[in-house]
Amino acid sequence: MKLPLATIINLAFRIIAAFAYIFLGVYIGFFAEYFLGSWFGVPITLYLGILFILYGLFRCWRAYAYYQELNEDEYGQYDA
Repeated sequence: MKLPLATIINLAFRIIAAFAYIFLGVYIGFFAEYFLGSWFGVPITLYLGILFILYGLFRCWRAYAYYQELNEDEYGQYDA
């Protein structure tokens, strides 16, 4: 199935945003040098980084689900 250009751009932006969140999480969680305190002995920046990484993985999954939805035969068809 050939996808329209708008759909390819939409899917590309979804994937780029997902990877941006993942890389932001890696940077905040493991490479940032500021300290926001700690919670149970673990720096809060690590928790925040893990949260961003999980959200980026969720966005990857949503992009995959969007792509799978485009491949369905009934996409855009409504029952009367």
